[in-house]
Amino acid sequence: MAFNILGLMHPTISNLAQSEPVWADLNGGFQFLPDLNKLFKQYHMDLQEERDIKRAVVTDTSLDHKIVGIENEAMYKPYIIKPRANLKFNFPKTKPYEALEHLSHLRGMLNLDKVVVVTGYGEVGPWGNAETRWEMESKGEFSLEGCIELAWIMGYIKYHSGPLKNGQLYTGWVDAKTNEPVDDKDVKTKYEESILDHSGIRLIEPELFHGYDPNKKTLMREIVLEHNMEPFEATAEEAAHFKHKNDDKVDIWEDKESGSWKVRFLKGATLMVPKALRFDRLVAGQIPTGWSAERYGIPKEIVDQVDPVTLYALVSTAEALIRSGITDPYEFYKYVHVSEVGNSSGSGVGGMVSYRLMYKDRFFDKDVQKDILQETFINTMAAWVNMLMLSSSGPIKPCVGACATAAISVELAVDTIQSGKAKILLAGGYDDFQEEGSNEFANMKATSNSYDEIASGRTPREMSRPATTTRAGFMEAHGSGHVVLMSASTAIEMGVPIYGIIALTNTATDKEGRS
Repeated sequence: MAFNILGLMHPTISNLAQSEPVWADLNGGFQFLPDLNKLFKQYHMDLQEERDIKRAVVTDTSLDHKIVGIENEAMYKPYIIKPRANLKFNFPKTKPYEALEHLSHLRGMLNLDKVVVVTGYGEVGPWGNAETRWEMESKGEFSLEGCIELAWIMGYIKYHSGPLKNGQLYTGWVDAKTNEPVDDKDVKTKYEESILDHSGIRLIEPELFHGYDPNKKTLMREIVLEHNMEPFEATAEEAAHFKHKNDDKVDIWEDKESGSWKVRFLKGATLMVPKALRFDRLVAGQIPTGWSAERYGIPKEIVDQVDPVTLYALVSTAEALIRSGITDPYEFYKYVHVSEVGNSSGSGVGGMVSYRLMYKDRFFDKDVQKDILQETFINTMAAWVNMLMLSSSGPIKPCVGACATAAISVELAVDTIQSGKAKILLAGGYDDFQEEGSNEFANMKATSNSYDEIASGRTPREMSRPATTTRAGFMEAHGSGHVVLMSASTAIEMGVPIYGIIALTNTATDKEGRS
């Protein structure tokens, strides 16, 4: 009926109605059926018979169920196969010996102790890990498996094995907030939009950076009081500290009634007052919102103690080891001595959050851990990797080279292996994005101005354009990347996958200059 009425509203019919009435038959053709009443009665009887048959079948089945049990009922239930994700690490495909026979004349021409190979790689970055980043960069979208990985990384889902709230046994993914089951096939449709909004290069999210909002960048302004302030309450110790610093610019006295001390700043005293401005660097590559090292199994006491960069390094190292087929780092020591496993990873700055705690928060008399200094060092991250995972006593060669740190790290690792000082090395880099670095890179005009980019019609994802003529500066990001490097002879002996061979590493300075 609704479709017929909609058809009458078509412009062609409407135009006809402008000149003469349009008669429409909406009876549905029932007027052409002879003895309509008899037909309806027969239809009603057929429905009633079908209902009675179904009722009898249900009654009979329930009697069978009481006698035989649940197995009888299961015979009649359809089995629906639902698509599942296939989460796995894709190791390199190996060729059969027959396919390599034509290269047999090369046997013995290389000293495999001097050939360095890549046996594993891992990262923590704006697109999550190495696998999910490659999916986005190569295909422009996430697979079902990629969405599941990122949904877990970002805390949208968690794995459950046991009874649900209704008592039903269940093994699989559940929503982290509601604890309701989520089928593998539904993860992409349910969470992908939120995953894309909160991963990759995007507008800075203040919750990831201790409240830093570039639209309200905080600065401090020193002012001089032009009249005496109203007194405020303080402890005796704090009052003495105010007096010690400000001398005759402050009065302190004890309130005999309450037992507390009063402090009043006088004319001529200086105060630091916060102000805010709109900063023009609004975009950065940020790790997925909700990323948590605890989700990877790192104890909370370690998470609270170390710098976030250390956590990135630990997780990327674990991924690199797993891609090497190593689930227990102590497996190394079945094949090499503890002195033959080393680390050459480095950083441009080190623990930036720890730097802020040490300089800024300590200056503002906030509560800061006593050993914060050690978390600022560039070698601390590699030290934590060794203490918590490797337990080796081999060469440790932390390096720093700004944007080229990882390249320098690989060269150090290759030189160390080829010199015979080690057989296995972790190489890579780790750095953070924080307010202070963003501000100073902007002062150097090294990064792109977000307002200019937006005015040019570019989205945040288009603001990183290396090797293009329109490049307007680099894009800051944070995270960690590691590779496991071995001598080829060690890799073959251990049976680990080989993803690549290091043919050459080289570094060079930029000669004379002032920047």
